[in-house]
Amino acid sequence: MRDQFMADFSICIPTYNRSGLLRQCLEHLARDADMGFEIIVGDNASTDATEAVVRDLAPRFPTFVYLRHKTNIGFARNMDAVLRRATRKYLYVLSDDDLVFVDGLRLAGSVLDGNQDVSPVVGKYLSLRQVDARLTMAYHDATALTIGQGGYQALLDNVTICDGHPIMRRDVFQRHGAYLDRTGTLMPLYFNLLRHGKIVAVNRPFFQHLTNSESLTSRMSEAAFLDMVNADFEIALADCRADLNDNALEDSRRNFMRLMYFQAARMSIGRKQFYLVWLFLKRMVAIDPSQEALMVRAEAEFIHDFIVERLTTLIADGQYGDVFYSAAPATELVVSILAQALPGVRFARLEGPGGPSGFYLRQGPAPAGGWHGCGIAIEDLCDQVRLTRHGARLTVRGERLGFDFIDAGINHVAVQAVQSFDVLTAPYWEIASTETQGRTN
Repeated sequence: MRDQFMADFSICIPTYNRSGLLRQCLEHLARDADMGFEIIVGDNASTDATEAVVRDLAPRFPTFVYLRHKTNIGFARNMDAVLRRATRKYLYVLSDDDLVFVDGLRLAGSVLDGNQDVSPVVGKYLSLRQVDARLTMAYHDATALTIGQGGYQALLDNVTICDGHPIMRRDVFQRHGAYLDRTGTLMPLYFNLLRHGKIVAVNRPFFQHLTNSESLTSRMSEAAFLDMVNADFEIALADCRADLNDNALEDSRRNFMRLMYFQAARMSIGRKQFYLVWLFLKRMVAIDPSQEALMVRAEAEFIHDFIVERLTTLIADGQYGDVFYSAAPATELVVSILAQALPGVRFARLEGPGGPSGFYLRQGPAPAGGWHGCGIAIEDLCDQVRLTRHGARLTVRGERLGFDFIDAGINHVAVQAVQSFDVLTAPYWEIASTETQGRTN
């Protein structure tokens, strides 16, 4: 049965080599296909079973457009293309790994129908390790934030709104908007839409998002992606600087990048890429000194992982065959771990008095004269990967290296509960909404 609001929707689905996810997405939509919405699939030259999935499921929809590109034109151009092929009143980009809440779109349609001065409506999303086709969402008590047309400073103050695809008026987008190539976020699109109408942001999820390694958000730990995010602020604000505070670009970019670095560190923890954990937390230190408790807690927790990964990289990259080490508790512990990670390397204790708690990386016999000359002291490695400058002694605690901070107050911080640290170390999919993802303290 045609739905008053859903028949006005074009649901646009970009995809590339994810036929299984696309099938799940389309089968979920097919349950409500009689509501009359239009489906447009943009296939970025997939080499898997995507075409077969489309042939199988397209007949279940009253209106289905399949746009297959001859070559992969990139995700942004693909999204832009499917939106321009749309013919209905309202447009919505749905990723192939997402399941939409139809009632959320219906709510957005009612807002747009009743408020001609609203350009887009945006909701939040549930980020889940496993999406559930049976899950529903209630909107009877939903609230919304409205940003007036041209309210660029207000959008900057609530920039996490730009995290999800908006439901847009087709005439506004196709005349004035674009999904820009070589951008990493939707900020330029939102700022452009705000020029042509109000933005309404609803505090309820409009879809379920499957957290997976191929999602755009999984690129947060890539330097190129973070560079694009920085550039997006400049693109978004280039035409409205006169309407903003003098330091709006710098302040908003700093605040947003703090969130990006936090999430990138969090994602790197899940992947056990501890150098990246250190790298992004270090960048946070530079732009937000107020995160002292988080850094103390993180340093105490991860100093072991930082040192072990750094040493493993040094030995592997230099292709050293022999590693000599001093007879100290810290080095003995680290060697027991390195020997498992680097089975082709020979580890031997360097006998003789004195010398640092550390390592000699060599090809060949032990260095003459003991520790005189060069060597890698574990204390020096520790100093290279610090997040704070508080005085501390490296200790061995069970099977891990740890810190005893000299200042008793800092020692207390290192073991107390810190909310931002709990979020940092929680699995990525346990954060249920973009609102929660934005909190780092």
